[in-house]
Amino acid sequence: MRPTCLLILAVLVASQGVFAVEILPTRLDSEAVSKAIELASPGDVVRLAPGTYDVHGAIQLRSHVSLVGAGQEKTILRSEERTAASMLDLSGCADVKIRDLTLDGNGSANARQGISASNASGLRIHDVTIRNLAKGEGFGPHGILFAGQNPTREGGVTDSEVANCRLENIGVGADFGCGIRLSWGSSRNRVLRNVIQNTGRGGIFTDNGSTDIIIQGNMVSGSGGEGLGIEVWGGGDRSVIEDNHIDHWLSIGGSDYCAARRNTISDRSGRYAFCGIEAIGSYLIVTDNVVDGGQKIGLSVSGSQPKEYVYWANNLVRDCNQWGAQFQGEQGGIAFHYLYRCIFEDMPIGQGPVWYPGDEGHGFRINGHARSLTFDQCIFQDNGRYGIQFVGEGIDALVFRNGSILANQGAAVSETNPQTSIEWTDCTVRDNASDALPASTNRKEIVPKVSIRGPSKIRLGESASFSLQSKKDMAAVLWDFDEGIPVSDRTPAYSFTKSGEHTIAAIAWDSRGNATRAEKRLTVRPQ
Repeated sequence: MRPTCLLILAVLVASQGVFAVEILPTRLDSEAVSKAIELASPGDVVRLAPGTYDVHGAIQLRSHVSLVGAGQEKTILRSEERTAASMLDLSGCADVKIRDLTLDGNGSANARQGISASNASGLRIHDVTIRNLAKGEGFGPHGILFAGQNPTREGGVTDSEVANCRLENIGVGADFGCGIRLSWGSSRNRVLRNVIQNTGRGGIFTDNGSTDIIIQGNMVSGSGGEGLGIEVWGGGDRSVIEDNHIDHWLSIGGSDYCAARRNTISDRSGRYAFCGIEAIGSYLIVTDNVVDGGQKIGLSVSGSQPKEYVYWANNLVRDCNQWGAQFQGEQGGIAFHYLYRCIFEDMPIGQGPVWYPGDEGHGFRINGHARSLTFDQCIFQDNGRYGIQFVGEGIDALVFRNGSILANQGAAVSETNPQTSIEWTDCTVRDNASDALPASTNRKEIVPKVSIRGPSKIRLGESASFSLQSKKDMAAVLWDFDEGIPVSDRTPAYSFTKSGEHTIAAIAWDSRGNATRAEKRLTVRPQ
């Protein structure tokens, strides 16, 4: 029989006739909680009654044991730590649930992380508040830190979920204080519907080979330092960033096959961080986002690695105090980007501190080493200076089709290098300081129309095959299924995870870099 010292044991009957045990610490301190965890068996629940528990050292969880409070504002674990430690340590654990409680760092620099873990999987952290972790020495603090080994990326945290949590006042003033970080090979994790407020650096970060991450429905405000609301950095391939509302800077940095959809990036406090959306990588999808105030640059592409095959669609960018966008190829170059129905409007002059006074206010800026860019039905309007500015060398093979350049206070377009090939087809240009366009060099070789072959109706979870029909062999194709990661297969099979109406888009490039777009509407029925 289990010892009952300091504990009350209650037997519960769970589903399917499985018996679980609830263990209730009788003292409001971390020693009693740790003792309860030590006595727990797989499948047991350590339940914390309402009250404030003093935490004197890291509470170490065990596999297959749950820690459950009475509610976020009812069960509070408050740091009274005398040496630097995490408040909860889930390292080495599998199948652990933490929910319905608060971790309060109590303003102590010794509370280095709220929750930390390595070499773990199947963690479920739901409805937890983490707050008041103070700036201290070293890396962090973090509300939640999942991390493998540097530099091997071994022993990360995988197949886990952080959902419906609240993280506030995390490392304010600290260079790397942030809400949630998935680091060094912490892959296949989900970060869903969390609220993060007031941090030293920003909200949600992944880094160093933490792949296949889903970041959805989060709200981030009060990002300090560089103002990074969400960052997927350093080989965070196949990550999906959707339906988040953040203050500044959604960054895809050095990561391929990622998608950013339906995010809003806006801060009207008067603070300007680097950019709205940064996309550094290849085979990326950036669609249906709104960048609306609080950024120096709306959309940013730069860096030394290749930046090829990117689809930008239905993005609205306005009120950025330097430029609406800057595509800067640098050593890696920019190639094969397709922009569809994107709007760049209302970039001001002299609003807030700008990097380059006298050169702000352009709707879109291409700054060297960029080729095979297609602008399809894009709008550049009401900007303080140029609608479109060309700067630097190595700019070539630009296509503008069915677009509008309207009412910009500067010229519609700046001068271009005479060697730059540029195509203007069915564009509306009026009411700018100058409506003159560089000479069009429409190409003799026209990209043929393409169409998508595949079903119009399928059931949720059912796999369906698609193909791109064209009389001409295309060199590359990028598929956007309106959810999930980008796909570059010629004939992909896809299974939808959400019912309803979907628009599938496919972008195809021929061997000369000419691009075309096809779309297909599809209904996904519930099972």
